[in-house]
Amino acid sequence: MCELMGYSFAEPIVADFSIREFAHRGEENAEGWGLAWYPDKSLALVKEAAKWEASKYTDFLESYAGIRSSICIAHARRQTVGKMTRADSHPFAREWQGREYCFAHNGTLKHAFELPLQRFHPIGSTDSEHFFCHLLDEVAGWENGLAEEKNWPRLNKKLAEWNAGGTLNCLLSDGRRLVSYHDAGGWKGLHFRRVIMHSKETRRFEDPDLRIDLGKGPVNFGLVIATSPLSSSGWESFQKSEMLLLQDGVLRYSSHGRNLAVFELNRAS
Repeated sequence: MCELMGYSFAEPIVADFSIREFAHRGEENAEGWGLAWYPDKSLALVKEAAKWEASKYTDFLESYAGIRSSICIAHARRQTVGKMTRADSHPFAREWQGREYCFAHNGTLKHAFELPLQRFHPIGSTDSEHFFCHLLDEVAGWENGLAEEKNWPRLNKKLAEWNAGGTLNCLLSDGRRLVSYHDAGGWKGLHFRRVIMHSKETRRFEDPDLRIDLGKGPVNFGLVIATSPLSSSGWESFQKSEMLLLQDGVLRYSSHGRNLAVFELNRAS
């Protein structure tokens, strides 16, 4: 029931990497796919209500060197609520205070339609987009939004409250930070892997179909998040109800008290 993938790196990487291993999961999640990245402060978003392998976009996306970004969010959809349309395909995007927010979800939050809306309103008919609009209304009421560290545990608390009415794994970005949250019941699973890349090196997650090419600089580092591990080793599982916030390739916040210094050591290695 839907698959997520996202990453945050210290420096932009050339994201013309193959996501076939991720996209193969579209065999069971064939009602849509989407890929979002930040070439600058703006968001670039390509999505379609079709199976990845049936799309004419995919050959282009897998070879286009212009997809360069420090943050990327990908989604493969299995329809549970809403219709099989582009409007109902993830990720979803909205602007608030000069930043473009991006959101993708797997799970079902049927109670989402009961949540009130203010400034933001859905275009499609999914529970996910309705929830995203409500979430942004909430964040818009906090001073400085995700830029304010005191709001990070506040967001985790709200996600846990909303999670009580369904299943919720999600990725959220404001173009600078990447937030990931894992369902309170452990539904579906969510995993992350740390990556360090050296100049002109191509990193492979032990899978020839998934590689990440270094964009610039002698060393780059970051974390990759996926519903299921994209290789046989190197991945760690999220804890239930855990929220991680990544910025510039570094883990800046863990709701469950992960040792942030460990990630800093990896950054320096």
